[in-house]
Amino acid sequence: MQLSRADRYQPFLLLGSIAAGLGLAQVFPSLAESMGFLVSVGVLALIYLAMLGLDLGQVTGAIAERRFLAVAVVVNFVVNPLVAWGLGELFLGGQPDLRVGLILFLVTPCIGWYLLFTELADGDVGLGVSLLGINLVLQVLLLPVYLLWFAGSSVSVDLAGIVASVALFLVVPAVGAGATNWMLGRGGPRLDEVRAVIDRVHLKTVMLAVVIVAMFASQADALLENPSVAWHLFPPILIFFGLAFVIALVAGRLAGLPYEQTALLAFTATSRNSEASLAIAVTAFSSPLVALTVVMGPVIELPLLVLMVRVLLGRRGEVEPDTAHNVSLIERVVQ
Repeated sequence: MQLSRADRYQPFLLLGSIAAGLGLAQVFPSLAESMGFLVSVGVLALIYLAMLGLDLGQVTGAIAERRFLAVAVVVNFVVNPLVAWGLGELFLGGQPDLRVGLILFLVTPCIGWYLLFTELADGDVGLGVSLLGINLVLQVLLLPVYLLWFAGSSVSVDLAGIVASVALFLVVPAVGAGATNWMLGRGGPRLDEVRAVIDRVHLKTVMLAVVIVAMFASQADALLENPSVAWHLFPPILIFFGLAFVIALVAGRLAGLPYEQTALLAFTATSRNSEASLAIAVTAFSSPLVALTVVMGPVIELPLLVLMVRVLLGRRGEVEPDTAHNVSLIERVVQ
């Protein structure tokens, strides 16, 4: 599976969307302030479109790759949350709202654009599509647990509000996509035609750009009024992405994964679901600093993901595992 040429330029479109959102706030401030609802609507649409392109056969494809799935789940849902908690304690222990925002941003693996960067790095995009549904289900189940466990002692966490937000922005669009699949005939020609139209007009890319423009336009005042927030957040976010990238490469090598799967592991471990995180931050937390932290994340994330593509391609031979001399401990566990 390969992405289109237009999708390959998506990183530059996303960076341009950030600039457009900030510029819109300066030129049309009243319009920008009213664009917050587009984030929520866009997140619902994005997850719906992502899940509409998924079928059960693809999910079973990831399950069949037991070594890869075991490593991906451990890195994304055990190692990364612990790293996020540690960085929050180390850098933001005295600033609970920023700490909660950091944890919310870092514990939600992306369910979309990691495929783009995987393809750019010549990774296994087909397996990445299979992983999407698994990431979504685990996010839904574990996000309230992470927030309650890691952040509940520092701020007032409304568990019911968090569960409601997770259900609204992750479960509802997934259920809607499943209902659409059923009505159109799962795997039938009508469903294939709908998916083809969505891909042809790059609807997911357009919606993602809209969400990012709205995200930065609606939060621009908060960004400008709290310039010190960037200085507080830059070190832990930068360190997280560096650690997550290295951990993924080391884990892939120890597990004996081929380059294509290691590249996929690197991007599912590093790219974050900032759109859903922001929607949850706005609806489940009263402090604007929680949302502001999530907004800052993609500013640091996107350039780093582009850099990771170059690193992987430039060091491809070193990323390939030495299967003749490497016995995978993970393989022993999952077999």
